[in-house]
Amino acid sequence: MPRTPPAEWSTRGAWRLVAILAIALAIPLIWHPVMARLSSRAVEPSYLPALEASRERIAFRPDPIKDLQRLRPSYVFIGDSMLGTRIDAGYLAGLLGQDVAMLARAGTGSAYWYLSFKNYLVASGERPKVTFFFFRDLNMTDPLFRLTGPFRWSLDEVAQPEEPALNDVIASRRQGAWFRVHGAVNRAYNVDRANAWMERQLYDWPTRLWTDDEPTRRTWLDRMTFETMGLERLRPMADADVQAAVDAEADFDRYMPQSVLPLIIDLAKQHGMKVCFVRVQRRPVGNKPPEQSPRMQEYMRDFRAYVEAEGMFLHDDTGDPMQTLAMYEDGDHIGRAHRQRYTRQFRATLHPLFR
Repeated sequence: MPRTPPAEWSTRGAWRLVAILAIALAIPLIWHPVMARLSSRAVEPSYLPALEASRERIAFRPDPIKDLQRLRPSYVFIGDSMLGTRIDAGYLAGLLGQDVAMLARAGTGSAYWYLSFKNYLVASGERPKVTFFFFRDLNMTDPLFRLTGPFRWSLDEVAQPEEPALNDVIASRRQGAWFRVHGAVNRAYNVDRANAWMERQLYDWPTRLWTDDEPTRRTWLDRMTFETMGLERLRPMADADVQAAVDAEADFDRYMPQSVLPLIIDLAKQHGMKVCFVRVQRRPVGNKPPEQSPRMQEYMRDFRAYVEAEGMFLHDDTGDPMQTLAMYEDGDHIGRAHRQRYTRQFRATLHPLFR
């Protein structure tokens, strides 16, 4: 046998490789007609065109607006499970003798918190004394955190048909080469829409066995999510939700203009509202607060200087000797048995804001 294949072999092999690649690139294109046939929801132009051109979305949920108008809270808390496992709203209301509202959704990020603030609290017409945003490390300057994948659907509930300010923020963060490649592939193959459809099938299929009525399914699934499988009912696991900050991204001056932080502050100032940003302490290590790198310390100094210059507030739990490892249950969550303890301590520490 010759050491190198004959020229005709090489030519034939090259054409075979080209044919295989062409087939591999063409097959995913069948998602376009398949999705058009299978989709039960109308495809709408996305309220975040910087993220996707169109999407099958769930409806905006207006109920929290009515709840806020009925409650007329003196204090409002916005955040994810870091908030939900720390503040006991009913207990705090009893301590204060004033009503407290929670706009908390597990598995969300700053894009969701901004839209909750704008489309729920501001839209309700209520003007609490202080609105608190709970966050971890870099979340407030990272609008892409928990914005895609299995977390994408939750944003639909708080979004209006158009969200130009948030879209501009997302666009400014998606200028890199990787995001451009992802966008081109997504436009060609409808990847996001196919993924979203598949997620909804896996999410909805058990309830289709007993009802075809979508509002009924939505009510039942929400009850399952928020009550039956809520944070209070989950088994604790030490590493369930521990988010380590990426030190290279701890650059406040660079990322702040490309975040929702200025949007929140501008809205608060327009409507005469006070905002306090609360950085929670992540899970202690060896019963001591997690070590803070020089970059993270500088980031938090810049964060404080910015919000205070805008007339807002920052409270940082990190380094609080009262928040020991014994208070933590799973990941960065405070244990349910210590929630009221944290709430009492929070009220005492920030007593000037609760007058």
